[in-house]
Formats: sequence, structure tokens, C-alpha cells
Amino acid sequence: MTKIDHINNKLIFENKEYTFEYPIQILREDKNYVYVLLDIPVKQEYTFDDFHNVYAFSYIGERKWQIGKRPIGDNDIYTLINVNEGILYATDFSGRKYKICEKWK
Repeated sequence: MTKIDHINNKLIFENKEYTFEYPIQILREDKNYVYVLLDIPVKQEYTFDDFHNVYAFSYIGERKWQIGKRPIGDNDIYTLINVNEGILYATDFSGRKYKICEKWK
């Protein structure tokens, strides 16, 4: 498997780098994707990208998707991601845990 690393706001692949606006808080991997959770700072106003701070990349460095809107319609920054048995889970600031499914991407 390709070696993936990160330093602050840079995701580093073998032959490619991807730079985010904010530092990488958590990096998780499964057989298909490298998942990234950004560490969003406290501020007055948040953008769509701030509220949807989970991304997936292929192992060659292609950005595959950014998490989309939740079915419940409210916005809360994600604070934790985990992969369990090939399924990505994300927990938001309010402590709600989501199983990330294809239609959210």
C-alpha cells in the first residue's frame, strides 16, 4: 500500500500533495480511501466547507469526495472520524454519530 502522511494542513502522497485551509486533525485509511478530518477553529461565521470538514482521497492522491449535507438539515462541525469494518463513521460537535453512506458524498 502507498505511504500516506500529513503535516499540519498538507496531505502527502507518494507523488502528490494536497493543501487544506486548516490543519488535519485525523487521518484514517481503509482499502479504498484515505479519509481526512480537518480541525476547524472557533470563529464567528462558518462556511459550507467548515461544516463539511470530512474528505476522501484515493491512494494516488485524487480527491474523491467531500461530505455533503446531513438529512436532518442542521450544521455542526465534525469532530471525529473512524473506520470500522470498511464503513466510515463521523461524529459531530453535538455528539451525534453518523454512518456515512454514498448519498451523503
